[in-house]
Amino acid sequence: AQKIKIVGSCRAFAAEQCLRKPEAFKQLIDRQQHLTVASADDIHQRLAAQLSDVENKEQLDTALRQFRNSEMLIIVWRDLNRLADMVETTASVSHLADACIQQTLAFHYQALVHSYGQPCALVNGEQTPQQMIILGMGKLGAFELNLSSDIDLIFCFPKAGETVGQKRALDNHTFFSRLGQRVIQSLDALTADGFVFRVDMRLRPYGDSGPLVQSFAAMEQYYQDQGRDWERYAMIKARVVTGPDQKAAELVALLRPFTYRRYIDFTDIDSLRSMERMIQQKLL
Repeated sequence: AQKIKIVGSCRAFAAEQCLRKPEAFKQLIDRQQHLTVASADDIHQRLAAQLSDVENKEQLDTALRQFRNSEMLIIVWRDLNRLADMVETTASVSHLADACIQQTLAFHYQALVHSYGQPCALVNGEQTPQQMIILGMGKLGAFELNLSSDIDLIFCFPKAGETVGQKRALDNHTFFSRLGQRVIQSLDALTADGFVFRVDMRLRPYGDSGPLVQSFAAMEQYYQDQGRDWERYAMIKARVVTGPDQKAAELVALLRPFTYRRYIDFTDIDSLRSMERMIQQKLL
């Protein structure tokens, strides 16, 4: 009872969830989920079970938000009652974000494939299916999300091509742009159940003025020709959140020469000093 009082008084979010969904709070206590650390696989499986009966976008968005709220309640409970240290808390929020991104992407990908066919590219003379690769940047990339963090993402796909299998074909760029828009909407939109995670796409090539999604070739060209110093430093924390392992490794290898230069000169040192001064000025 004392711990319930502590959580309720310290976090408006926790108190609101307990009042709005008392049955969910009771279930949390009965199952004692708050007493153990949930692994990334645990969170992924729990979300998969929550989404097992979802048939449309509206149901998906509701289920995602309800799941996020229940999982965040566990994280807040453990944090405020000193059952978890900062490393566990930030990792748990990051694993929750990963699971929501991955399963939201999977749902909308299948829905678009049903309407427009499978996005493919010609590889060694054969039409090869293409998947979206999502890079987690900043705190998400480093498993450092706090309880109020937004998520910084970059969307890309391996190769240009078009969809196959339906009468109406789309080029891959259009297909994945629509997919990215749907993913953002499902995660970021504010509904009666709140939002899942606020999504920030400004770290992508060209920022807000650039395309929402780019092919690997376009990504490589951008960072080779126009990548700025701060983008290089940001890439140090980048992590592939979703996508086939082989293509994820290909993207990481493609970005490595930009992120980790072979040689460092005085220009790089001056750039680091300039960035440090900017950070210090903002802290004043």
